[in-house]
This record gives sequence, C-alpha cells and structure tokens, in this order.
Amino acid sequence: MRGRRRPASEELGAIVEKLAVLVGVGVSPEQAWRYLADTGDEPAAAEVVSVLDRGASVPEAVAWMAGAGSVAGLSSRASGSRVERSAVASTRRAWAVLATAWAVAIEAGAPLARCLGDIADALRATGRVEREITAALAGPAATTRLVVALPLVSLAGSALMGLDTLDALLGSTAGVSCLLLGLVLVVLGRLWSRWLLRRARTTDPVAGVTLDLVAVALSGGGSLEAATALVHERCVAHGLAAEDDIPAMRSVLVLAARAGAPPGELLRHEASRIRRDAVSAATERAAALGVWLMVPLGVCILPAFFLLAVAPVLLGVLASTAWG
Repeated sequence: MRGRRRPASEELGAIVEKLAVLVGVGVSPEQAWRYLADTGDEPAAAEVVSVLDRGASVPEAVAWMAGAGSVAGLSSRASGSRVERSAVASTRRAWAVLATAWAVAIEAGAPLARCLGDIADALRATGRVEREITAALAGPAATTRLVVALPLVSLAGSALMGLDTLDALLGSTAGVSCLLLGLVLVVLGRLWSRWLLRRARTTDPVAGVTLDLVAVALSGGGSLEAATALVHERCVAHGLAAEDDIPAMRSVLVLAARAGAPPGELLRHEASRIRRDAVSAATERAAALGVWLMVPLGVCILPAFFLLAVAPVLLGVLASTAWG
C-alpha cells in the first residue's frame, strides 16, 4: 500500500541530501541537479533543470522554485486541478528555505556541500514537525467531519426506514422552518469546527531555521554581524519570517561569547530545541481541541440533529393525530 505523501519539507530535504553528496564528491551544483533530473524520480529537479535550460543560474532557478515554480511542480503531482492552499504554502516555505540557504552560502563563502547537508537536516526536521502536527490533529479532524455529517445522515436514514421525514419537513410551514434552521446550524457548526481546526494548526513549521542559516553563514568565516545581517536580508527577500527567532538567537550568541565557544553548534542545537517545542505546542493544542469541539457540537450540531431527525417525526405524529 502506498503511504501518505510526505510533507514538502521532507521531500525537498531528501533531494538536498543527495545534492550535498554529489557536490561533496566534486560534482558542480548545476550538474548535480541534472543528474537528479535524469533519474526520473524527482519531478522538482526536472523543474529546476528546465529553468537552468532557459539560461538561469542555480541560485536563480532555486529562487524561482520558491515562487511560481513550487506551485507548478505541486500542481503536476496533485490528483486534481485544485491545489490545496496548505500544500502550496508548505511547498513554498520549503523552497524558500533552500533558496535562502543557497544564497547565504554563496555570499558568505561557506562550503556548499556542508551547507546543503545542514539545510537538508533542517528541512527534514521541519517536515517532521509538519507530519507530527498533522498526526496530532487527525483524530479531532475526523471526529469533526463525522459529527457535522450526523444530522444529514440521520435524515437520510429516517427516509430509508420508511419514515416520511421529507414530507413532514416540506409539507408544512413548521417543517420548512425546521429544515432551513437545521441546515443553517449544520453549516454554522461546520464552519465553526473548521475554524477551530485551523487555529489549532496555526504554527510556524520553519521555526528555528533562521538559527541554522546564521550557522551556515558563520561557516564561511565571516563576522557574526555580517552573518546575521546577511541572513536577515535573504530571509526578507524570500519571504521567511525571521523576527520570532531573534530573541533565541541573541541568547545563544551571548552564551557563546561568554563561554568563548563557537556559536555554530550552539545555534544548531537551539534550532532543534525550538522545533521540538513547536511539536509539543501543537500536540497540546490538538489535545485541547477535543474539548473545544464540544462547543459547536452542543450549540449547533445537536439542535440541528433534533430539527432534522426528531422534529419531522413529531410533526408527522401531530399531523396524523390532527387528521385522526
């Protein structure tokens, strides 16, 4: 059985890991992309090569994939013509991280193979964050879909059992009022539940990546001020939010200065800690979501169930009693 498609960050992390190995043994970056494209197993590499064939440099091709290219590549692999916004955003973030790291490595003079290896680790870690968040919310999401569909399922079940629920709902003003109000409550409950799910999913899967990028820039031998300025500039250019990582980065740099320790490894370990915290926070929100979902259930779904499943039976009984 084919497994669920991995997050875009994990997929790109696997590609970057192969690039790191090829570049590390002396293959040029452009030729490494072409070798990956020739395997036929990496559609994203083929997209990059198509941009290279139009005269772009490798950094320009990777930057292009961080924009329109990532969406084109995702669309070609999707099962339908509609691309989910969350998948597009995840793919763009992953390519934006790679484009930023590539630009930082070149401008800082950092060893490209080591840089690619570091960023592959960061991308895989980011992918694990996304996967664990999705897994934590899978149960509440499935429960939401089931509960929201319950009033409509009960209405269809009543009709299959021979109860004239539709006639009772459509045959009188009271029945039509119950039907309309019940449907409104179902829609409201679904929108409310989906909002709760979106709020629970709200997290920064690239949290801590800025610290990894500063470590990459420092490996080029430049000063700390130049490295942080370069990373900030490139993050802004590729649409990565860097502000949330600044307090943690400053704390690590102060510690490194006082201890006289190289800041690179400290930055990488702090980035890993930030990502672990992101997973813990997402897991806590998923646990709390089960309680919060009871609110739209009690306010919207249960009244809708009564209006669409119980009220028609009562109306039918009342109508037969009146005629009797």
